[in-house]
Amino acid sequence: MDLNQFFHERRPKWQRLSTLLDRVDAATLAGLTPAEADELFALYRLASSDLNLIQTRTGNPTLLSFLEQLVGRAYANLAPPQRTSFFRSWWRIVRHDFPATMRAQARPLALATAAMLTGVLFGFITTLVRPDAAEVFLSPEHLVQSPRQRVAELESMELEGQTRIDSASKHTLFTTFLFTHNIRVTILCFALGLTFGIGTVGLLFFNGAMLGSLAALYLTDGVFVFFVAWVGPHGSIELPCIVVGGTAGLMLARAQLRRDRGSTLSQIRAARPALVTMLIGTATLLVIAGAIEGGFSQINEPRLPYGFKIGVAAALFAALLAYFFLLPVRRRKRGSESDLAVPV
Repeated sequence: MDLNQFFHERRPKWQRLSTLLDRVDAATLAGLTPAEADELFALYRLASSDLNLIQTRTGNPTLLSFLEQLVGRAYANLAPPQRTSFFRSWWRIVRHDFPATMRAQARPLALATAAMLTGVLFGFITTLVRPDAAEVFLSPEHLVQSPRQRVAELESMELEGQTRIDSASKHTLFTTFLFTHNIRVTILCFALGLTFGIGTVGLLFFNGAMLGSLAALYLTDGVFVFFVAWVGPHGSIELPCIVVGGTAGLMLARAQLRRDRGSTLSQIRAARPALVTMLIGTATLLVIAGAIEGGFSQINEPRLPYGFKIGVAAALFAALLAYFFLLPVRRRKRGSESDLAVPV
């Protein structure tokens, strides 16, 4: 099989199929004339046949990936939607699609993680060297009392049987506030990807710097164990969620910066299923983090040992890592989802 000849003969038809799919993305199938709809279906069948041929005859990885994405995109527009319940769809996303998507986006995930960790290190070292630098990273509410004074006050309240969240209604309101705040930060990390990723990296870095600066204050005041026990339980889920939002933002940045996979708009359209999956999965995790922060994280010694809280935090983080990277998942059948654009 002459691969070059085959490619040059078929390339115009693949490009035509991609052009028709762009129009379907913009105006659904109703935007095509009957003749164009017939042409779309015929080109889809041809591309599917070409894909099978490439798989059996050459196995060329570049061309194989190209055709898989093109056929998958066409299938997603032509296949009749399956009727399913909301819960079943949500469960499928959370149980399988979300971790599978995170594994497929290893590079932007690693970059987002590095941006936040660099911020943590910068904020921590800067505040250790110059404690007054905390004013740059932290809001005034964190600087009204010294960490030691705040810990003493909270532990005194525990001794007296008092807590800041002392009723179910307050817990619900506080949890809802935390969830909405965290989802806003996560979505902002995602949306700032449209600044070619600069805003996303900057926000991840600054959030990390805030955490690092706060940690340095508690360390120098001799109450670092309290800090870990306070932030750890909810932070073990909440902080990775912000990183996931940053990962989605960097996916948008990649679509703007790469030119070998089609236009920016076509790449974003192709990445849409993966981005929606990440948003739904992250929102689910943030509900859990908000519930933990609104309740468990607010309980201190002597009512709840800090060692126990730190152990819970470590277990939650280990469980999250296992969920993302070790849990067996079923990937969607080819054509039902694609996270890359077609390079024509």
